Amino acid sequence: MCKIYYIFQQIFFIFLCLFAEAIQADTYIKDNITLSCIPDSDVKKVVCNYKTNGREQILGINARYIGKELPVRELYTYPLKDSVSAILILIDTSDPGRQNVVDKNILDINRILESVKSHHRIGLASFDKSLRLHVPVGTSFDLIREEANKLQAIGKTTELYRSLLTAIDLLKKINADRKTIFLFSDGLAEDRAYFHHDVVSAANKADISITGIGYPRSVSRSVALQTIRRLSEETGGLYIEAGRTRNLPNEFLTNPFASIDNGGVFETNLSGITGDITENNVPVDFVLDSDIDTYRLSVPLDFTGIIKSSESVSKLPSDNSASIPVQKNNDSLKIVTKNIERQPNNYWIWYGIPIFLVVLLIIALIGIVITFIRQSRSVTLSPSRNEDYKPYAYLVLQDETKKRFPITRTTWRIGRSRDNEMTLLDNSISRRHAEIYRDKGEIFTIYDLDSLNGVFVNNEKIEQKVLHEGDIIEIGDIALRFTLLSTDYSSDDSTIMQHTKLPVTH
Repeated sequence: MCKIYYIFQQIFFIFLCLFAEAIQADTYIKDNITLSCIPDSDVKKVVCNYKTNGREQILGINARYIGKELPVRELYTYPLKDSVSAILILIDTSDPGRQNVVDKNILDINRILESVKSHHRIGLASFDKSLRLHVPVGTSFDLIREEANKLQAIGKTTELYRSLLTAIDLLKKINADRKTIFLFSDGLAEDRAYFHHDVVSAANKADISITGIGYPRSVSRSVALQTIRRLSEETGGLYIEAGRTRNLPNEFLTNPFASIDNGGVFETNLSGITGDITENNVPVDFVLDSDIDTYRLSVPLDFTGIIKSSESVSKLPSDNSASIPVQKNNDSLKIVTKNIERQPNNYWIWYGIPIFLVVLLIIALIGIVITFIRQSRSVTLSPSRNEDYKPYAYLVLQDETKKRFPITRTTWRIGRSRDNEMTLLDNSISRRHAEIYRDKGEIFTIYDLDSLNGVFVNNEKIEQKVLHEGDIIEIGDIALRFTLLSTDYSSDDSTIMQHTKLPVTH
């Protein structure tokens, strides 16, 4: 069933890309890299602004246009002497029951302020039903500390997305080179007219990242933290989770601005391939090597204005390394693509494509129904993008398959809903059934998330229990064996890797 969903989504996306009236990308984000490029007016170079999420360092940059190497020269690394980084600290004060969390937030804010440098401009705001700006960006740090110590959880409603949109509007008016929102929240949102994609779209257009700092409300509600994680990932920011102890990692507290104060600007020379350019919007391939991974990004460059001003309207190269002029304290550098011109009398586009999509949708729905009937119970896990990563522990399915599933995150949620780390498609399983948590001492504890049928460990019903080698866990009608061994000596079956991001190191 997952494969059918995936195939349908990919086909639908392809048709949208082929026949959309206009395609525009404000920023280019891939995994941990954010890249922005604009070609220079003389089409001889392109300048690109790049940054990471702060967890890795870029060691080398290469550019290619249709396989041809292009010279790359780094102009500067961020920050420069006159650089400005704007940070708006945004605290969730929506529930009086969270006052203990807000008190912890205040301590963390004071710790973060110990790391500020001369180019940092800090502001403070809180939100519940709406956003309240306590201290504008650029205020003295002593005043920020004073206002932070007054924060009280007095709200009754959590309008997370609406408040974030207000924060973005405030930040985009600030004249700064880098901008981010430090969001302290449990991820719960009660918005009805504002949504996740509204915030991501607005943040990317304004070149503002979201540094998500998650404080779980409770074990049963910790799944809501995925909201903050996604906001951070999709805006090029960093996600930090406090965990059950409500203590942030010391690595973050000692260097809280690493996700915004990194990267720089590099220039790629296009003079060697000007004559090879035959059409607009051909992507240039950039390869960025970090101390952790290698990232490949294909960036389309827009030369539309240059084409119109040329004496002979010839198509210009969409080189992977077109450059943007370096300017300080101005609007952020953007990647833009050319509007696709509408072809006259293409009636088959307006009638044929919708009919094709409707037929495709019907076929997909039939396939989903058939698959659902055949699969009354199954375990769905996707392959990992990093097969060399060593898991923390394993769960072995206690049936004839003996499949082994790696635990690759500090918090590992199990349930019927697809937003869990491990999805069990069985009617005896609750949507969010159980959670395995690994602490710093390599101790694994399983928690029952208020499930209907409960969690059993070695035939004993538990609410929480420390797991040991060989323990048998019963989640509904599914039995799993917990093991720390990287090889199951009772079976030669290969390990199936889970499709998740690498865990935050505590």
